[in-house]
Amino acid sequence: MNHDQFRTIVSVPKAPVLINPGHRVLFIGSCFAGNMGKFMDDARFSVSINPFGVLYNPLSIGGALQLMMNKTIPEETDLVFNNGLWHSFFHHGSFSNPEPSEVIAKVFDATLTGHHFLKNASFAVITFGTAYVYEHTKLQRVVANCHKFPENNFIRYLLDVDDIVDAYKDLIVQLRVFNPELNIIFSVSPVRHLKDGAHGNQLSKAVLLLAVEQLTMLFEKVWYFPAYEIVLDELRDYRFYDEAMTQPNEMAVKYIWNRFVESTFSKEAQSYYKEVHRIISARNHRPSGFVTPEYRLFLQNTLELIHSLSARYPEASLENDREFFQQKLNSFLAD
Repeated sequence: MNHDQFRTIVSVPKAPVLINPGHRVLFIGSCFAGNMGKFMDDARFSVSINPFGVLYNPLSIGGALQLMMNKTIPEETDLVFNNGLWHSFFHHGSFSNPEPSEVIAKVFDATLTGHHFLKNASFAVITFGTAYVYEHTKLQRVVANCHKFPENNFIRYLLDVDDIVDAYKDLIVQLRVFNPELNIIFSVSPVRHLKDGAHGNQLSKAVLLLAVEQLTMLFEKVWYFPAYEIVLDELRDYRFYDEAMTQPNEMAVKYIWNRFVESTFSKEAQSYYKEVHRIISARNHRPSGFVTPEYRLFLQNTLELIHSLSARYPEASLENDREFFQQKLNSFLAD
């Protein structure tokens, strides 16, 4: 029986530029971007995931990219105080601290790290979560995080398609000048923002999808990965959501990750990923508790695989794995 007749398969064309093992990939945007980025990080690719923390709306994501490009660091006078902590309205709450100097130090490190990574990145995966924004009434700027300030400090509204397209037309030109080799993959998060209501959530996603469609038509080396459609059409079942029925669960995220690999990874990258998966499985292997010749051979074979991969892919992040298995083997030899 062909089970595909009972569901809609979302066609995902092969990306115009494919990810290779040595490429650097920036993931920025919603928590869904973080989930996808973690899969790639676990696969020992060179990635950076949300240098400024989770960001949901297109203007805040674009603002973070500009801050990184320009190496813009706030002054202590730019910070705001609430509930015993100093905050930046343009960074995640993980940057907040009782000492303003500590906030600046964290922002400084994240900005410089993000700047250098973006400068040498081959891909930026940008995931929009919502088209609703909060604009601070006094600053007259859209904020990335409200940090639990009273609601009357902000005006909340829905962006227009043109708001996003106009902002990103300028941003993509700046990114092209900053890093001519950068490829941009847009996606729209399948996470449902039901605080906006079912209809409001659909309006928000529609604005994001229309904006991304225009941007992919305006620029080369910019395309769309249909994560939203895969969940809404191909995985159309609440068993693929968490208990709150708003976020894709682990099974769904893994399925989307596999579709991402199929469409964006080169054959070499897919082969590398399969070999790395053997190392990951080896790390998860639990020995019987007895020191046996078979276990020693297992450790030696795994180290040989790591050395072989490191020689073939010098950019691979395998040093931690090498140290892990070398320590295991040294401990075995010491017994």
